[in-house]
Amino acid sequence: MFRKFVVLGLVVLILMLAGLPAITDALDQMGIIPAARAIRAEYLTGTVIAIIVTLLVLLPSRWRVCVISRDYECPVCGERIRSGGRYCPACGSRVAS
Repeated sequence: MFRKFVVLGLVVLILMLAGLPAITDALDQMGIIPAARAIRAEYLTGTVIAIIVTLLVLLPSRWRVCVISRDYECPVCGERIRSGGRYCPACGSRVAS
């Protein structure tokens, strides 16, 4: 969930910087505002916004991602086998799961 807020916060921060009147004059003199407008016009289309929203929805929460990979050894040759594997990649023997 934290990663979603970071991504959303960065997007909002970039869009808000173009509207702040106190900073925009300095940024305009440095040439950052015209570059930001060109980038927004070119790359921030409706499709991109839909993709960003979709990725934020599909991005899993940190505590829901639980990847525990317990490797075990083949009883025949001793090669490490990932959990869920039925056959040893080295010798080809079937392993009880």
